Amino acid sequence: MPPYAPQLVVALALAGLTFFVSYPWSIGGGRSVDALDAFLLVFALVNLRVAWSAANAAHRGRAPAWFVVLGLGTAALIATGMIGALTPR
Repeated sequence: MPPYAPQLVVALALAGLTFFVSYPWSIGGGRSVDALDAFLLVFALVNLRVAWSAANAAHRGRAPAWFVVLGLGTAALIATGMIGALTPR
């Protein structure tokens, strides 16, 4: 396993964990956002960024194709989760 792959796995796990946990936070007017999901997704994004930098550094500025595909999928999952978490309900 490449040394940058565990951080990608952590980012995927944190993004996937948001489907199972939540902590609604009231923002007034009877509306709430999901604070725990937003918190976890920020950490997932940081892990993805660190993994992406490490993959680029390990391959002279060009991450492997499998990593790019999984990284972009993870980024899409994080973006979708963050929109869902921060949309007032």
